[in-house]
Amino acid sequence: MNGDGNKHAPGPIEARAGVLDDFEAVDLPTNEVPVVIERDRAHFVGRLGFYRKLLPLCVDGGRVLSGGRYLFASYDQAVDFRRWLGQEFRLDNKLFSERPWARDLTCDPFHVIGAHDFKDVHRSQTVVRVERWAIDGDHDAMLDSTWRALRDRANASGLASAWLWFSDDRKEAAVITVADRIGARDLKAPDEASLRALAARPTFAEELARQSWARKTFDRTSWVLTIWFAPDHEPLYLWPNSPPLPGPAA
Repeated sequence: MNGDGNKHAPGPIEARAGVLDDFEAVDLPTNEVPVVIERDRAHFVGRLGFYRKLLPLCVDGGRVLSGGRYLFASYDQAVDFRRWLGQEFRLDNKLFSERPWARDLTCDPFHVIGAHDFKDVHRSQTVVRVERWAIDGDHDAMLDSTWRALRDRANASGLASAWLWFSDDRKEAAVITVADRIGARDLKAPDEASLRALAARPTFAEELARQSWARKTFDRTSWVLTIWFAPDHEPLYLWPNSPPLPGPAA
């Protein structure tokens, strides 16, 4: 919990684990998107240790890409979430991966090296970028210093939030950066400018980029369609880009 008693106030984030899941949404009607999301939310946020989820939306060459950027209280809880999502959670008698519109689901847990909100999550998390880095050899000892440099660089650049994660099992690091919109909100057109601005920035993990043993394998910037919080938080969710992106009925 941060200094003012609000565990989502600006400052270090207490969560010690994260999960990345990604999939392609195929032929899911736009008007059904909020309904599907709200059906899932009640089940997901009830998982033990759930702290926050950013649900991304990216349109890439006609493909609609989504998933989740999750924070959990502990690594064991993140691992259990992956098991539950892949093997147990069913709606309409279907696992998530069996839904007709969900293609190529991946779900991976990580340890949190560091995570920090620089701005109020309720007003500033508009676009999110995920970079995944393959790490050759045993270099995880460098990640603490990498995090300190990344955190300070992100803060000085005006980002809303930055997270650095690591999986020892997969020898993989993940850098998650979140930014506010760069101009006035337009309720009639998606915020392409903020999306392009975050995507175009050089990586904030410069310490990884200059190492021969670190290789970027994934880089995707998305709108934050919705943010979920644990059931004891008010509000329970936010839709920072809706409208114009699909959102719940008023």
